[in-house]
Amino acid sequence: MYRKYSGYDRRRFQRLDLNILLLYRVNEPVFVRMQVGDKEIEATMLNLSEGGMGFLTKHNIPVMTELFIKFTLSKMDKNGGITFHGPMRIVGEVRSSTPVENDEYRLGVSFTKIKLQDRAEIINFIKTTLSL
Repeated sequence: MYRKYSGYDRRRFQRLDLNILLLYRVNEPVFVRMQVGDKEIEATMLNLSEGGMGFLTKHNIPVMTELFIKFTLSKMDKNGGITFHGPMRIVGEVRSSTPVENDEYRLGVSFTKIKLQDRAEIINFIKTTLSL
């Protein structure tokens, strides 16, 4: 689960691999927003932690770009019932942008503004999912 670099774990938080839809919009800098457009863009979340996420997008978003991110988490209980939390609205900063196959980019995003309730729900979601 953890990515190793030079013999030590660079990540502060445990990440959960996922494949769910999210929406994001570029906030700053203005020149990036002008290039991409002031609209919500669909992307695929690859992993999630209480401190950030990784996702795939068709847009080359530079490091240090501030994003508004929106997604919903769902959980199934023991009886087969599904509960939803969200949509979560989180502000994040792009920390890495790596070209991958099919003209897509893998972005690593660190959360910079997140509600305490959303952070708690993410932590609970990760713990619950990993314990299954």
